[in-house]
Amino acid sequence: MSGHSPSEENVRTEAASGFGDDACALRLRLLQLEEENRALTETVERLQGDRQLLEDILNAIPDKLTVHDRQEHVVFSNWSEEDTYWENQGGERDGTACFGCYFRGEKFCDQCQVEEVFETRRQKIIELYNPKTREFRSITVFPVMRTDDDSTMVAEYVRDITATRKMERELRVAKEAADAANKAKSEFLASMSHEIRTPMNGVLGMLDLAMDTELDEEQREYLEAVQNSAESLLALINDILDFSKIEAGVVELDSQAFRLRKRLSALHTMFVHRAEERGLDFRFSVPDSVPDGLVGDPLRLRQILVNLLDNALKFTDAGRVELAVQVVDRHGGEAAGGVVLEFSVRDTGPGIMEAHQKRIFESFAQADGSFSRRHQGTGLGLAICKRLVELMGGAIALRSTPGKGAEFSFQVPFELAQFEEKAPKRAKGGEVSKAERTARGRILVAEDHPVNLMFIEKLLTKHGFTVRVVGDGTEVVPALREEQFDLILMDIAMPEMDGLAATRAVRAATGMKTPSSVPIIAMTAHAMKGDREQFLATGMDDYIGKPINSDNLLSLIFKHMQGKG
Repeated sequence: MSGHSPSEENVRTEAASGFGDDACALRLRLLQLEEENRALTETVERLQGDRQLLEDILNAIPDKLTVHDRQEHVVFSNWSEEDTYWENQGGERDGTACFGCYFRGEKFCDQCQVEEVFETRRQKIIELYNPKTREFRSITVFPVMRTDDDSTMVAEYVRDITATRKMERELRVAKEAADAANKAKSEFLASMSHEIRTPMNGVLGMLDLAMDTELDEEQREYLEAVQNSAESLLALINDILDFSKIEAGVVELDSQAFRLRKRLSALHTMFVHRAEERGLDFRFSVPDSVPDGLVGDPLRLRQILVNLLDNALKFTDAGRVELAVQVVDRHGGEAAGGVVLEFSVRDTGPGIMEAHQKRIFESFAQADGSFSRRHQGTGLGLAICKRLVELMGGAIALRSTPGKGAEFSFQVPFELAQFEEKAPKRAKGGEVSKAERTARGRILVAEDHPVNLMFIEKLLTKHGFTVRVVGDGTEVVPALREEQFDLILMDIAMPEMDGLAATRAVRAATGMKTPSSVPIIAMTAHAMKGDREQFLATGMDDYIGKPINSDNLLSLIFKHMQGKG
Protein backbone atom coordinates (compact mmCIF):
# COMPACT_ATOMS: atom_id res chain seq x y z
CA MET A 1 0.00 0.00 0.00
CA SER A 2 1.36 3.45 -0.97
CA GLY A 3 2.29 5.93 1.74
CA HIS A 4 1.19 8.97 -0.34
CA SER A 5 -2.04 10.89 0.26
CA PRO A 6 -4.93 10.71 -2.29
CA SER A 7 -4.18 14.28 -3.45
CA GLU A 8 -0.59 13.36 -4.19
CA GLU A 9 -1.74 10.28 -6.08
CA ASN A 10 -4.10 12.46 -8.16
CA VAL A 11 -1.28 14.87 -8.98
CA ARG A 12 0.91 12.00 -10.09
CA THR A 13 -1.92 10.56 -12.19
CA GLU A 14 -2.49 13.89 -13.89
CA ALA A 15 1.22 14.21 -14.65
CA ALA A 16 1.20 10.73 -16.17
CA SER A 17 -1.84 11.69 -18.32
CA GLY A 18 0.10 14.53 -19.96
CA PHE A 19 -0.93 17.59 -17.88
CA GLY A 20 1.62 20.35 -17.57
CA ASP A 21 4.64 19.43 -15.48
CA ASP A 22 4.89 22.87 -13.90
CA ALA A 23 1.33 22.87 -12.68
CA CYS A 24 1.71 19.44 -11.22
CA ALA A 25 4.94 20.30 -9.44
CA LEU A 26 3.32 23.43 -8.02
CA ARG A 27 0.36 21.53 -6.70
CA LEU A 28 2.65 18.87 -5.22
CA ARG A 29 4.73 21.55 -3.47
CA LEU A 30 1.55 23.15 -2.14
CA LEU A 31 0.45 19.90 -0.62
CA GLN A 32 3.86 19.43 1.05
CA LEU A 33 3.64 22.91 2.52
CA GLU A 34 0.20 22.16 3.93
CA GLU A 35 1.60 19.04 5.61
CA GLU A 36 4.53 20.99 7.06
CA ASN A 37 2.12 23.69 8.25
CA ARG A 38 0.00 21.14 10.03
CA ALA A 39 3.12 19.71 11.71
CA LEU A 40 4.30 23.17 12.72
CA THR A 41 0.85 24.02 14.04
CA GLU A 42 0.85 20.87 16.16
CA THR A 43 4.34 21.72 17.44
CA VAL A 44 3.31 25.28 18.30
CA GLU A 45 0.19 24.05 20.07
CA ARG A 46 2.26 21.54 22.00
CA LEU A 47 4.83 24.19 22.98
CA GLN A 48 2.07 26.60 23.92
CA GLY A 49 0.54 23.87 26.05
CA ASP A 50 3.90 23.22 27.72
CA ARG A 51 4.38 26.95 28.27
CA GLN A 52 0.89 27.27 29.71
CA LEU A 53 1.52 24.30 31.98
CA LEU A 54 4.75 25.88 33.20
CA GLU A 55 3.03 29.22 33.76
CA ASP A 56 0.18 27.50 35.60
CA ILE A 57 2.70 25.78 37.87
CA LEU A 58 4.63 28.99 38.48
CA ASN A 59 1.42 30.97 39.07
CA ALA A 60 0.25 28.31 41.52
CA ILE A 61 3.34 28.74 43.68
CA PRO A 62 2.28 30.66 46.81
CA ASP A 63 5.55 32.57 46.80
CA LYS A 64 6.15 35.41 44.33
CA LEU A 65 8.56 34.96 41.43
CA THR A 66 9.70 37.69 39.04
CA VAL A 67 12.32 37.38 36.28
CA HIS A 68 14.28 40.35 34.89
CA ASP A 69 16.30 40.54 31.68
CA ARG A 70 19.62 42.32 31.30
CA GLN A 71 17.86 45.61 30.69
CA GLU A 72 16.02 44.94 33.98
CA HIS A 73 12.69 44.60 32.21
CA VAL A 74 10.24 42.11 33.70
CA VAL A 75 10.23 38.94 31.61
CA PHE A 76 7.90 36.96 33.86
CA SER A 77 5.98 37.48 37.08
CA ASN A 78 3.46 35.25 38.84
CA TRP A 79 1.84 38.19 40.62
CA SER A 80 -1.90 37.93 39.98
CA GLU A 81 -4.30 40.76 39.17
CA GLU A 82 -5.68 40.53 42.70
CA ASP A 83 -2.25 41.34 44.11
CA THR A 84 -0.95 44.86 44.47
CA TYR A 85 1.54 44.74 41.62
CA TRP A 86 4.78 45.97 43.02
CA GLU A 87 6.32 47.06 39.72
CA ASN A 88 3.74 49.81 39.29
CA GLN A 89 4.04 51.07 42.86
CA GLY A 90 7.64 50.55 43.81
CA GLY A 91 10.75 52.63 43.47
CA GLU A 92 12.18 53.87 40.22
CA ARG A 93 15.61 53.32 38.81
CA ASP A 94 16.08 54.10 35.14
CA GLY A 95 12.36 53.43 34.71
CA THR A 96 12.49 50.04 36.46
CA ALA A 97 11.73 48.76 39.94
CA CYS A 98 12.27 45.72 42.18
CA PHE A 99 10.27 44.21 44.99
CA GLY A 100 12.66 45.47 47.64
CA CYS A 101 11.93 49.04 46.63
CA TYR A 102 8.18 48.46 46.75
CA PHE A 103 8.18 46.61 50.06
CA ARG A 104 10.31 49.19 51.83
CA GLY A 105 8.46 52.09 50.26
CA GLU A 106 11.59 53.48 48.64
CA LYS A 107 11.70 55.42 45.37
CA PHE A 108 15.36 54.98 44.56
CA CYS A 109 17.65 52.04 45.29
CA ASP A 110 20.98 52.79 46.87
CA GLN A 111 22.09 49.21 46.33
CA CYS A 112 20.13 47.32 43.71
CA GLN A 113 20.11 43.60 44.50
CA VAL A 114 19.09 42.71 40.93
CA GLU A 115 21.95 44.64 39.40
CA GLU A 116 24.42 43.17 41.88
CA VAL A 117 23.44 39.60 40.95
CA PHE A 118 23.70 40.48 37.23
CA GLU A 119 27.28 41.55 37.88
CA THR A 120 28.39 38.78 40.27
CA ARG A 121 26.17 35.96 38.92
CA ARG A 122 25.92 34.75 42.54
CA GLN A 123 22.81 34.14 44.57
CA LYS A 124 21.97 36.60 47.33
CA ILE A 125 19.44 36.25 50.14
CA ILE A 126 18.12 39.23 52.08
CA GLU A 127 15.39 39.68 54.66
CA LEU A 128 13.24 42.80 54.87
CA TYR A 129 10.86 44.12 57.51
CA ASN A 130 8.11 46.67 56.97
CA PRO A 131 7.36 48.42 60.28
CA LYS A 132 4.10 49.87 58.96
CA THR A 133 2.55 46.51 58.09
CA ARG A 134 4.70 44.54 60.56
CA GLU A 135 5.49 42.01 57.87
CA PHE A 136 8.65 40.10 57.02
CA ARG A 137 9.79 38.98 53.57
CA SER A 138 12.68 36.76 52.56
CA ILE A 139 14.01 37.63 49.08
CA THR A 140 16.27 35.26 47.19
CA VAL A 141 17.84 36.91 44.11
CA PHE A 142 19.56 34.41 41.81
CA PRO A 143 20.89 34.24 38.23
CA VAL A 144 19.03 32.31 35.50
CA MET A 145 21.48 31.12 32.86
CA ARG A 146 20.09 30.64 29.33
CA THR A 147 21.07 27.44 27.58
CA ASP A 148 21.02 28.82 24.04
CA ASP A 149 23.52 31.60 24.54
CA ASP A 150 25.60 33.33 27.17
CA SER A 151 22.95 35.83 28.18
CA THR A 152 21.65 35.83 31.75
CA MET A 153 18.42 36.72 33.52
CA VAL A 154 17.89 37.37 37.22
CA ALA A 155 14.95 36.09 39.28
CA GLU A 156 13.53 37.43 42.53
CA TYR A 157 11.93 34.78 44.73
CA VAL A 158 9.87 36.44 47.48
CA ARG A 159 8.49 34.48 50.45
CA ASP A 160 6.25 35.82 53.20
CA ILE A 161 7.94 34.74 56.45
CA THR A 162 5.80 36.84 58.79
CA ALA A 163 4.13 33.74 60.28
CA THR A 164 7.52 32.04 60.71
CA ARG A 165 9.00 35.03 62.52
CA LYS A 166 5.87 35.30 64.67
CA MET A 167 6.16 31.64 65.61
CA GLU A 168 9.86 32.07 66.41
CA ARG A 169 9.02 35.05 68.61
CA GLU A 170 6.31 33.04 70.38
CA LEU A 171 8.76 30.16 70.87
CA ARG A 172 11.30 32.55 72.39
CA VAL A 173 8.67 33.91 74.75
CA ALA A 174 7.58 30.37 75.63
CA LYS A 175 11.19 29.32 76.22
CA GLU A 176 11.78 32.31 78.48
CA ALA A 177 8.61 31.42 80.41
CA ALA A 178 9.72 27.78 80.65
CA ASP A 179 13.18 28.84 81.85
CA ALA A 180 11.56 31.07 84.47
CA ALA A 181 9.28 28.22 85.57
CA ASN A 182 12.25 25.85 85.70
CA LYS A 183 14.20 28.35 87.81
CA ALA A 184 11.21 28.72 90.14
CA LYS A 185 10.97 24.93 90.37
CA SER A 186 14.67 24.64 91.20
CA GLU A 187 14.34 27.33 93.88
CA PHE A 188 11.29 25.52 95.28
CA LEU A 189 13.17 22.21 95.35
CA ALA A 190 16.12 23.84 97.07
CA SER A 191 13.81 25.36 99.66
CA MET A 192 11.96 22.08 100.21
CA SER A 193 15.28 20.27 100.40
CA HIS A 194 16.31 22.47 103.31
CA GLU A 195 12.94 22.42 105.06
CA ILE A 196 12.55 18.62 104.85
CA ARG A 197 16.15 17.51 105.36
CA THR A 198 16.64 19.66 108.46
CA PRO A 199 14.09 17.79 110.66
CA MET A 200 15.14 14.49 109.06
CA ASN A 201 18.67 15.22 110.25
CA GLY A 202 17.34 15.47 113.79
CA VAL A 203 15.37 12.22 113.48
CA LEU A 204 18.22 10.15 112.05
CA GLY A 205 20.85 11.81 114.23
CA MET A 206 19.06 11.13 117.49
CA LEU A 207 18.27 7.57 116.34
CA ASP A 208 21.97 7.08 115.66
CA LEU A 209 22.83 8.27 119.17
CA ALA A 210 20.14 6.07 120.70
CA MET A 211 21.47 3.01 118.83
CA ASP A 212 24.88 3.53 120.49
CA THR A 213 23.39 3.36 124.02
CA GLU A 214 22.85 0.22 126.07
CA LEU A 215 19.69 -1.41 124.72
CA ASP A 216 18.01 -4.73 125.33
CA GLU A 217 17.21 -6.93 122.32
CA GLU A 218 13.60 -5.79 122.01
CA GLN A 219 14.48 -2.08 122.21
CA ARG A 220 17.22 -2.48 119.59
CA GLU A 221 14.82 -4.30 117.25
CA TYR A 222 12.25 -1.49 117.58
CA LEU A 223 14.83 1.24 117.01
CA GLU A 224 16.31 -0.57 114.00
CA ALA A 225 12.81 -0.78 112.51
CA VAL A 226 12.33 2.96 113.10
CA GLN A 227 15.74 3.67 111.61
CA ASN A 228 14.97 1.58 108.52
CA SER A 229 11.67 3.39 108.05
CA ALA A 230 13.36 6.76 108.47
CA GLU A 231 16.02 5.84 105.89
CA SER A 232 13.31 4.64 103.49
CA LEU A 233 11.53 7.97 103.96
CA LEU A 234 14.82 9.77 103.32
CA ALA A 235 15.33 7.77 100.11
CA LEU A 236 11.83 8.75 98.98
CA ILE A 237 12.52 12.40 99.80
CA ASN A 238 15.78 12.21 97.86
CA ASP A 239 13.97 10.81 94.82
CA ILE A 240 11.43 13.65 94.92
CA LEU A 241 14.06 16.34 95.39
CA ASP A 242 16.23 14.85 92.64
CA PHE A 243 13.36 15.02 90.13
CA SER A 244 14.84 17.93 88.22
CA LYS A 245 18.14 16.07 87.91
CA ILE A 246 16.39 12.97 86.61
CA GLU A 247 14.49 15.10 84.07
CA ALA A 248 17.79 16.48 82.82
CA GLY A 249 19.41 13.05 82.77
CA VAL A 250 21.83 14.07 85.53
CA VAL A 251 22.22 12.03 88.72
CA GLU A 252 25.08 12.95 91.01
CA LEU A 253 26.73 10.48 93.35
CA ASP A 254 27.75 11.33 96.90
CA SER A 255 31.09 10.30 98.36
CA GLN A 256 31.21 9.57 102.06
CA ALA A 257 32.72 7.10 104.47
CA PHE A 258 30.42 4.34 105.74
CA ARG A 259 30.51 0.95 107.43
CA LEU A 260 29.39 -1.76 105.00
CA ARG A 261 28.31 -4.34 107.57
CA LYS A 262 26.24 -1.79 109.48
CA ARG A 263 24.37 -0.93 106.28
CA LEU A 264 23.86 -4.58 105.36
CA SER A 265 22.63 -5.36 108.86
CA ALA A 266 19.99 -2.67 108.49
CA LEU A 267 18.94 -4.18 105.14
CA HIS A 268 18.71 -7.64 106.72
CA THR A 269 16.46 -6.28 109.46
CA MET A 270 14.35 -4.55 106.81
CA PHE A 271 13.60 -7.76 104.85
CA VAL A 272 13.98 -10.65 107.30
CA HIS A 273 10.43 -10.54 108.68
CA ARG A 274 8.96 -10.46 105.18
CA ALA A 275 11.05 -13.50 104.24
CA GLU A 276 9.95 -15.38 107.39
CA GLU A 277 6.30 -14.67 106.61
CA ARG A 278 6.78 -16.28 103.18
CA GLY A 279 8.65 -19.23 104.67
CA LEU A 280 11.89 -18.40 102.84
CA ASP A 281 15.47 -19.00 103.91
CA PHE A 282 16.93 -15.47 103.95
CA ARG A 283 20.68 -15.10 104.44
CA PHE A 284 23.55 -12.66 103.94
CA SER A 285 27.09 -13.90 103.24
CA VAL A 286 29.93 -11.41 103.92
CA PRO A 287 33.32 -13.08 104.54
CA ASP A 288 35.99 -11.50 106.74
CA SER A 289 38.08 -10.69 103.66
CA VAL A 290 35.54 -7.99 102.69
CA PRO A 291 36.63 -4.63 104.21
CA ASP A 292 34.10 -2.85 106.37
CA GLY A 293 35.15 0.81 106.00
CA LEU A 294 34.36 2.10 102.51
CA VAL A 295 34.09 5.45 100.74
CA GLY A 296 31.23 5.76 98.27
CA ASP A 297 27.52 6.51 98.06
CA PRO A 298 25.81 4.31 100.67
CA LEU A 299 22.31 5.53 99.83
CA ARG A 300 22.67 4.66 96.13
CA LEU A 301 24.19 1.29 97.07
CA ARG A 302 21.26 0.71 99.40
CA GLN A 303 18.83 1.71 96.62
CA ILE A 304 20.31 -0.90 94.27
CA LEU A 305 20.28 -3.67 96.87
CA VAL A 306 16.75 -2.82 98.04
CA ASN A 307 15.50 -3.10 94.44
CA LEU A 308 17.23 -6.44 93.86
CA LEU A 309 16.21 -7.95 97.22
CA ASP A 310 12.65 -6.70 96.87
CA ASN A 311 12.36 -8.33 93.42
CA ALA A 312 13.87 -11.59 94.69
CA LEU A 313 11.44 -11.81 97.60
CA LYS A 314 8.54 -10.73 95.40
CA PHE A 315 8.98 -13.52 92.84
CA THR A 316 10.19 -16.35 95.10
CA ASP A 317 7.46 -18.55 96.60
CA ALA A 318 9.69 -21.25 98.09
CA GLY A 319 13.35 -21.86 98.77
CA ARG A 320 15.81 -19.12 99.60
CA VAL A 321 17.02 -15.60 98.86
CA GLU A 322 20.68 -14.82 99.46
CA LEU A 323 22.88 -11.73 99.27
CA ALA A 324 26.59 -12.50 98.91
CA VAL A 325 29.49 -10.02 98.88
CA GLN A 326 33.03 -10.84 97.82
CA VAL A 327 36.28 -9.09 96.87
CA VAL A 328 37.18 -9.40 93.19
CA ASP A 329 40.11 -6.96 93.10
CA ARG A 330 42.33 -4.87 95.39
CA HIS A 331 44.73 -2.02 94.69
CA GLY A 332 46.97 0.01 97.00
CA GLY A 333 47.49 -0.64 100.67
CA GLU A 334 44.90 -1.36 103.29
CA ALA A 335 45.19 2.13 104.78
CA ALA A 336 44.61 4.18 101.64
CA GLY A 337 43.85 1.74 98.85
CA GLY A 338 40.79 0.62 97.00
CA VAL A 339 38.75 -2.48 96.39
CA VAL A 340 36.28 -3.83 93.83
CA LEU A 341 33.37 -5.65 95.45
CA GLU A 342 30.84 -7.95 93.82
CA PHE A 343 27.31 -8.03 95.23
CA SER A 344 25.14 -11.00 94.18
CA VAL A 345 21.44 -11.51 94.90
CA ARG A 346 20.34 -15.11 94.24
CA ASP A 347 16.86 -16.61 94.49
CA THR A 348 15.10 -19.90 93.77
CA GLY A 349 12.15 -18.31 92.01
CA PRO A 350 10.71 -19.14 88.58
CA GLY A 351 13.68 -17.63 86.73
CA ILE A 352 13.53 -15.44 83.64
CA MET A 353 13.06 -16.65 80.07
CA GLU A 354 16.01 -16.03 77.74
CA ALA A 355 13.89 -13.87 75.42
CA HIS A 356 13.09 -11.53 78.34
CA GLN A 357 16.65 -11.40 79.71
CA LYS A 358 17.83 -9.17 76.84
CA ARG A 359 15.42 -6.36 77.74
CA ILE A 360 15.10 -6.86 81.50
CA PHE A 361 17.17 -3.74 82.24
CA GLU A 362 15.11 -1.51 79.92
CA SER A 363 12.71 1.08 81.34
CA PHE A 364 9.18 -0.19 82.02
CA ALA A 365 10.22 -3.77 81.20
CA GLN A 366 8.47 -6.64 82.98
CA ALA A 367 9.64 -10.24 82.90
CA ASP A 368 6.17 -11.52 82.06
CA GLY A 369 2.69 -10.16 81.66
CA SER A 370 1.37 -12.59 84.25
CA PHE A 371 3.89 -11.38 86.81
CA SER A 372 3.07 -7.77 86.03
CA ARG A 373 -0.55 -8.47 86.91
CA ARG A 374 0.34 -10.45 90.00
CA HIS A 375 3.16 -8.22 91.24
CA GLN A 376 2.65 -4.49 90.92
CA GLY A 377 5.49 -2.21 89.87
CA THR A 378 6.56 0.44 87.39
CA GLY A 379 9.17 -1.70 85.66
CA LEU A 380 11.78 0.99 86.36
CA GLY A 381 13.62 -0.70 89.23
CA LEU A 382 16.19 -2.70 87.24
CA ALA A 383 16.69 0.13 84.75
CA ILE A 384 17.52 2.44 87.66
CA CYS A 385 19.85 -0.20 89.13
CA LYS A 386 21.74 -0.49 85.84
CA ARG A 387 22.10 3.27 85.53
CA LEU A 388 23.30 3.71 89.13
CA VAL A 389 25.81 0.83 88.88
CA GLU A 390 27.26 2.33 85.70
CA LEU A 391 27.49 5.76 87.36
CA MET A 392 29.40 4.13 90.21
CA GLY A 393 31.90 2.78 87.68
CA GLY A 394 30.66 -0.80 87.58
CA ALA A 395 28.52 -3.20 85.59
CA ILE A 396 25.46 -5.34 86.35
CA ALA A 397 24.67 -8.78 84.94
CA LEU A 398 21.94 -11.40 85.03
CA ARG A 399 22.25 -15.18 85.04
CA SER A 400 19.04 -17.18 85.02
CA THR A 401 17.64 -20.55 83.98
CA PRO A 402 13.83 -20.81 83.76
CA GLY A 403 12.53 -22.88 86.66
CA LYS A 404 15.82 -22.67 88.59
CA GLY A 405 15.89 -19.09 89.83
CA ALA A 406 17.92 -16.01 88.96
CA GLU A 407 21.10 -14.26 90.05
CA PHE A 408 21.68 -10.53 89.67
CA SER A 409 25.26 -9.44 90.33
CA PHE A 410 27.14 -6.18 90.01
CA GLN A 411 30.70 -5.06 90.61
CA VAL A 412 31.62 -1.56 91.80
CA PRO A 413 34.86 0.03 93.03
CA PHE A 414 35.26 1.66 96.46
CA GLU A 415 38.02 3.49 98.26
CA LEU A 416 38.86 2.27 101.76
CA ALA A 417 38.00 4.28 104.88
CA GLN A 418 39.45 4.04 108.37
CA PHE A 419 37.27 4.28 111.48
CA GLU A 420 38.16 4.30 115.14
CA GLU A 421 37.27 0.93 116.57
CA LYS A 422 36.71 2.18 120.09
CA ALA A 423 35.52 5.43 121.64
CA PRO A 424 37.82 7.17 124.14
CA LYS A 425 37.88 5.75 127.63
CA ARG A 426 35.27 7.25 129.91
CA ALA A 427 35.94 8.91 133.24
CA LYS A 428 33.73 8.04 136.16
CA GLY A 429 30.06 8.53 135.35
CA GLY A 430 30.54 7.48 131.71
CA GLU A 431 31.64 10.92 130.43
CA VAL A 432 34.92 11.76 128.70
CA SER A 433 37.17 13.71 131.00
CA LYS A 434 37.84 17.40 130.32
CA ALA A 435 41.55 16.69 129.81
CA GLU A 436 40.74 14.02 127.19
CA ARG A 437 38.31 16.35 125.35
CA THR A 438 40.90 19.13 125.25
CA ALA A 439 43.53 16.74 123.98
CA ARG A 440 41.24 15.50 121.20
CA GLY A 441 40.37 18.99 119.92
CA ARG A 442 38.09 22.01 120.27
CA ILE A 443 35.25 22.48 117.79
CA LEU A 444 32.97 25.48 117.27
CA VAL A 445 29.49 24.56 116.02
CA ALA A 446 27.33 27.24 114.36
CA GLU A 447 23.78 25.86 114.05
CA ASP A 448 20.38 27.45 114.68
CA HIS A 449 18.17 24.33 114.79
CA PRO A 450 17.92 23.14 118.43
CA VAL A 451 17.47 19.39 117.73
CA ASN A 452 20.32 19.30 115.22
CA LEU A 453 22.45 21.28 117.66
CA MET A 454 21.73 18.81 120.46
CA PHE A 455 22.59 15.84 118.20
CA ILE A 456 25.91 17.30 117.02
CA GLU A 457 26.96 18.48 120.49
CA LYS A 458 26.22 15.10 122.09
CA LEU A 459 27.90 13.18 119.25
CA LEU A 460 31.11 15.24 119.42
CA THR A 461 31.20 15.25 123.22
CA LYS A 462 30.68 11.50 123.22
CA HIS A 463 33.74 11.11 120.97
CA GLY A 464 35.95 13.23 123.16
CA PHE A 465 35.81 16.72 121.63
CA THR A 466 35.37 20.00 123.49
CA VAL A 467 32.39 21.78 121.88
CA ARG A 468 31.16 25.36 121.93
CA VAL A 469 27.90 26.21 120.17
CA VAL A 470 26.60 29.46 118.67
CA GLY A 471 23.18 30.02 117.12
CA ASP A 472 23.99 32.45 114.28
CA GLY A 473 26.76 33.47 111.91
CA THR A 474 27.12 36.84 113.67
CA GLU A 475 28.47 35.03 116.76
CA VAL A 476 31.24 33.10 114.98
CA VAL A 477 33.99 35.73 114.74
CA PRO A 478 33.47 36.96 118.37
CA ALA A 479 33.80 33.36 119.56
CA LEU A 480 37.03 32.94 117.59
CA ARG A 481 38.41 36.13 119.17
CA GLU A 482 37.75 34.70 122.65
CA GLU A 483 38.99 31.11 122.22
CA GLN A 484 41.18 28.98 120.01
CA PHE A 485 39.40 26.25 118.02
CA ASP A 486 40.73 23.48 115.83
CA LEU A 487 37.73 23.28 113.48
CA ILE A 488 34.37 24.93 112.74
CA LEU A 489 31.15 23.13 111.77
CA MET A 490 29.14 25.81 109.96
CA ASP A 491 25.44 25.58 109.12
CA ILE A 492 24.55 27.38 105.89
CA ALA A 493 21.02 28.65 106.57
CA MET A 494 20.99 30.81 109.75
CA PRO A 495 18.63 33.71 110.53
CA GLU A 496 20.77 36.88 110.61
CA MET A 497 24.06 35.93 108.95
CA ASP A 498 24.25 32.76 106.87
CA GLY A 499 27.19 30.38 106.83
CA LEU A 500 28.63 31.76 103.58
CA ALA A 501 28.82 35.32 104.93
CA ALA A 502 30.20 34.05 108.24
CA THR A 503 32.91 32.10 106.42
CA ARG A 504 33.94 35.17 104.44
CA ALA A 505 34.07 37.14 107.69
CA VAL A 506 36.31 34.52 109.31
CA ARG A 507 38.72 34.43 106.37
CA ALA A 508 39.00 38.25 106.40
CA ALA A 509 39.22 38.73 110.18
CA THR A 510 42.38 39.55 112.12
CA GLY A 511 43.31 39.66 115.80
CA MET A 512 41.59 36.37 116.66
CA LYS A 513 42.91 33.66 119.00
CA THR A 514 41.89 31.16 116.31
CA PRO A 515 43.79 31.49 113.00
CA SER A 516 41.63 32.71 110.10
CA SER A 517 42.75 29.60 108.16
CA VAL A 518 40.92 27.28 110.61
CA PRO A 519 39.23 24.37 108.76
CA ILE A 520 35.51 25.04 108.13
CA ILE A 521 33.10 22.23 107.21
CA ALA A 522 29.73 23.26 105.79
CA MET A 523 26.63 21.54 107.19
CA THR A 524 23.56 22.07 105.08
CA ALA A 525 20.27 20.62 103.92
CA HIS A 526 20.70 22.37 100.57
CA ALA A 527 21.21 19.61 98.04
CA MET A 528 20.95 21.18 94.61
CA LYS A 529 23.58 20.95 91.91
CA GLY A 530 26.36 23.51 92.31
CA ASP A 531 25.90 24.02 96.07
CA ARG A 532 29.10 22.18 96.98
CA GLU A 533 31.14 24.22 94.48
CA GLN A 534 29.63 27.45 95.84
CA PHE A 535 30.52 26.54 99.43
CA LEU A 536 34.10 25.64 98.58
CA ALA A 537 34.52 28.80 96.48
CA THR A 538 33.48 30.86 99.51
CA GLY A 539 36.43 29.52 101.52
CA MET A 540 35.01 26.43 103.21
CA ASP A 541 37.21 23.33 103.32
CA ASP A 542 34.58 20.62 102.98
CA TYR A 543 30.88 19.90 102.87
CA ILE A 544 28.50 17.43 104.51
CA GLY A 545 24.83 17.19 103.62
CA LYS A 546 21.94 16.74 105.98
CA PRO A 547 20.75 14.38 107.29
CA ILE A 548 24.24 14.01 108.72
CA ASN A 549 25.74 10.54 108.94
CA SER A 550 27.75 10.36 112.16
CA ASP A 551 30.45 8.12 110.68
CA ASN A 552 30.92 10.46 107.74
CA LEU A 553 31.03 13.55 109.98
CA LEU A 554 33.65 12.03 112.27
CA SER A 555 35.69 10.90 109.26
CA LEU A 556 35.70 14.46 107.86
CA ILE A 557 36.65 15.94 111.25
CA PHE A 558 39.57 13.52 111.69
CA LYS A 559 40.69 14.15 108.10
CA HIS A 560 40.89 17.95 108.48
CA MET A 561 42.20 17.97 112.03
CA GLN A 562 44.98 15.52 111.14
CA GLY A 563 45.79 17.58 108.06
CA LYS A 564 45.89 20.69 110.23
CA GLY A 565 48.25 19.03 112.63
